[in-house]
Amino acid sequence: MERTKDERVKQVAIGVSILVTLTVVVTGLLMGWRLLPGLLGEWVGTMIGIMTTPFFMEASFAILGLVTVISLNHWRQLKDGDDFVYLEQVAGPELPQDLPEHAKFAVYREKPLDGEEPSLLAQAEGAFAIGDYPAAGERIGAMNHDQLRHPQALRLRLDLAKATGRDDLVKQLEAELRQSD
Repeated sequence: MERTKDERVKQVAIGVSILVTLTVVVTGLLMGWRLLPGLLGEWVGTMIGIMTTPFFMEASFAILGLVTVISLNHWRQLKDGDDFVYLEQVAGPELPQDLPEHAKFAVYREKPLDGEEPSLLAQAEGAFAIGDYPAAGERIGAMNHDQLRHPQALRLRLDLAKATGRDDLVKQLEAELRQSD
């Protein structure tokens, strides 16, 4: 929560500096417009007279405040970037019940790439990498004959056989791998 406190102090400091600047400029113009030479002095005097008339004074300060707020917001957007984000949410019947609420969604500044279904080999490699040997075996079992003979699939099958302790299958797969090379 320390960050929130720092942001508030910064926001108050910016607001106070804007008000002090406006106070100095307006009082300086009210007091010193007569010291300006020629046409500039006449113009500033006329504008000060119009701005300090009861109805125009409120309107001029409202317009000045609106311009200030819009300018500050535009500057902040240029500095911080757009607030538009993409929200990706996980939902469905296969969602685990014990999944924490903050893990059910993700926020991205750039649009995420369109999802694509990874190949069976990629799914099997991913399952093997995290140690989910039954899922890796299911993905390998779903492959067709040509996919099973691919050298990368043979290496994965060999690694899976070694990890699960299937020595008879290890020898068979090593022989197949030597033949395919």
